[in-house]
Amino acid sequence: MPSVSVYVENGVAMASDQGSAAWALDLWLWGCCGQGSDEGSALVDLERVIGRQITLVVAERISGDERAFARDRLPCTESERRRTLSILAETRSRTINLLKSCSSTELDWDDPGRVLPRYADWRTLRQMGWHIADTESRYYLPCLGLGDREPARELLQELELSADHVRRTVQTMPAALVVEAEQGVWTTVKVLRRLAWHERSELTAMRAILAKARTVG
Repeated sequence: MPSVSVYVENGVAMASDQGSAAWALDLWLWGCCGQGSDEGSALVDLERVIGRQITLVVAERISGDERAFARDRLPCTESERRRTLSILAETRSRTINLLKSCSSTELDWDDPGRVLPRYADWRTLRQMGWHIADTESRYYLPCLGLGDREPARELLQELELSADHVRRTVQTMPAALVVEAEQGVWTTVKVLRRLAWHERSELTAMRAILAKARTVG
């Protein structure tokens, strides 16, 4: 059975207020992350995300919200940069197509049974679309000191403009940025892996919400 090095964060606010996240940073698994209430459940979830039998070997652990692995502090490779751009382009197209397929009622449907961490207020598909753009353009990149941009007025336009902004920034940003500030520790590799993960994760949730909205509707 093949083995994969895994990088574990404990005490982070992601899927829950204080949980764990397990990251696989091999290029063929770039952006794969498992989450849970503790390390064990995060590792089980990562196995589910990978979708095949594999041995997970914890290579590094960190504790606390928005810290960085030693692995994150290494310069990114051009392969990691290209893989991130490829994932972003493919996923953004799917997100826009999903949103275009929705009625206004579906876009604003709020699943009363959906449980989110306390900090999250993006409950509907429309809100999740804005959350995707806000996270990449007004959180990840600014935390790395790479500038901010004002949102567009309309969601689909915002997703297209944000994708273009992120693409241009990723193509040109230095390979070994490290920023330690009030917002935590951010590096080039950390931003790339988070970009590769975030929208894909949200899109999976969006598909499930839309399916349920159409079932109950």
